[in-house]
Amino acid sequence: MEKSKLDALDNGIIRLLTEDGRMPIGEMATKLDVTAPTVRSRIKALEKDGIFKVSGLIDPSVHREMITALVGMSVQSGGKIEGVLNKIANLPNVAWAGVVTGRYDIVAEVICVGGKDELYRFTTETILRIGNVVRSETFILMRSRNNWLQLPNGIEEI
Repeated sequence: MEKSKLDALDNGIIRLLTEDGRMPIGEMATKLDVTAPTVRSRIKALEKDGIFKVSGLIDPSVHREMITALVGMSVQSGGKIEGVLNKIANLPNVAWAGVVTGRYDIVAEVICVGGKDELYRFTTETILRIGNVVRSETFILMRSRNNWLQLPNGIEEI
């Protein structure tokens, strides 16, 4: 299976698991009008190819101290933006990071369960330790909809 090619069955499986990540294989097979072994093998192939991952998500609005922020960063990469991106993506509290167009080079979603003090430490200490960030701007999400999050590395308890 090519990574960029998802057929109707793959999309159907992903859609069903997005709606209910605990849906039994047999129920998916019935809804998609295929056999259970077919669904099982497709899920394994999607996971193996790195296209799909089943994960537990939380609603950050339920956790009063949890802060979600987008941090835009201008970096000096010396032509090695991928290396800087990897460093940032692997920092504690970073859910994801990506190279973007516009005013910043990299934007990261940062999740802090320790409130504004933890976010302050992240923006004033943690990102500066990697040495490539020359400027950053933080956008705290004040209110959101359909914002289910996967806890990033570095968060031990909520």
